Amino acid sequence: MSTQPPGFGPVFDATRQHFLRWTPPLWGPLGAATTEISAPRPGERVLDVCCGAGSSALTAAVKVGPAGAVDGIDLSTELLDHARTVAAQEGLTSARFIEADVCQYAAYRTADEPYDVVQSVFGVFFLQPDMNGAVSRLLGLLRPGGRFAATVWAEGSIDEVGGAIFDAVRELRPNLPTSSPVSESAKSLNTEEKLRAWLGVLGLTDVEVTKIPLRVPLPAEEAWSFVLGTGLHALVIDLDEGERERVHTRYLEFLVARGITEVRADALVGLGRRA
Repeated sequence: MSTQPPGFGPVFDATRQHFLRWTPPLWGPLGAATTEISAPRPGERVLDVCCGAGSSALTAAVKVGPAGAVDGIDLSTELLDHARTVAAQEGLTSARFIEADVCQYAAYRTADEPYDVVQSVFGVFFLQPDMNGAVSRLLGLLRPGGRFAATVWAEGSIDEVGGAIFDAVRELRPNLPTSSPVSESAKSLNTEEKLRAWLGVLGLTDVEVTKIPLRVPLPAEEAWSFVLGTGLHALVIDLDEGERERVHTRYLEFLVARGITEVRADALVGLGRRA
């Protein structure tokens, strides 16, 4: 059985303050855009996979209303706590946030109450070591005709900022791997053609892919917060204070030298139906 690597929970727990800082300009718009495309209707049941702080799950809860149900699943205690707080403040009684391994949840979930929508915003490539097997299990939780939506980074997105922090860390860690199972899975889905083909391989029909263009300003004083508020945090989480400061300094120098003043955050949303 596939499982999510347990280290992802602590990484995203550590991002909480900065993750929330980047929710209004980044995670929020992309989560809302995904839910516009997956289009939950009043009374429907939604599963939000790797829901984080709830940007897409909370939007879905508004759409399904009190007669519907939204289950948000993630490994990050801190981000789920935030999502629960927002749901309570906004009276979104249909939203439930569950700390669980998504793959194990899918394996043991009863099919008696199938979902109308399964959606994942920047989550599918974290379902390792068998992304396709894990997603196939999630599709088994959909009713016939139910919709599956996956949001991924478009080719080139985050590359400039990611390259700068990789290069800064590599000066301290020359043996830092140039790729990972997560990054390779993300690359396998980063064009409209690749994403469309993948959804077809999974057996989905009526496949559509929508590009969401997004540019986010990256002022120098916020650039380190961006690293700490995304999955890039994994690169620095194990560094000691002195190493972090050295990486921080070199990262900012790379941004200036390369003229990087914004984040290219274009996304692709793939949508298909269970046959």
